[in-house]
Amino acid sequence: MRTLTFVALVGTLAAGGCQFERYRSQPLGDVGYARAFAVGKTVMSQYFSIASADPETGKIICRPEPVTAARDRLLGSSPARHSATMRIRQKGDEVFADLRVEIQRQDSAAIRYMQPVTVDTELPSRTPAQETAPLTAEQDQAWQTTGRNESLERTILADLLNGLAPARLE
Repeated sequence: MRTLTFVALVGTLAAGGCQFERYRSQPLGDVGYARAFAVGKTVMSQYFSIASADPETGKIICRPEPVTAARDRLLGSSPARHSATMRIRQKGDEVFADLRVEIQRQDSAAIRYMQPVTVDTELPSRTPAQETAPLTAEQDQAWQTTGRNESLERTILADLLNGLAPARLE
């Protein structure tokens, strides 16, 4: 009965548009959390500019990097970028690296019109004064996640393992 309830709950969440953020996970073995975090930060800085790195939470958040994307059949050639987050976590004696590299396209009217209509029952996030206030160019940009760059995720995690390899041999 519990299994059926769990399956129904997951199905309901999926149908309701609730998305789970999936990360590519890589076990790093018994290398030590501090060393894994330091090497993870170094490896990520080879691909992205680091926005923040918090050893307490294990999160390494990168600034978005512009990329050249293929033309979309509906959107044409809208600007695209990669956005990346790495988490280093320890479970028992083993350390894991979780990585997510998202492909984002600049929002356009076409994307907005393709989104499902939902009823917003929450309070507005902006006051009426903020609604009429001018936005900066950066605030006016809206980015839509369109997928993940799984190839880049594999490459970064392989570089992380190679960076940790000498530590494993000691």
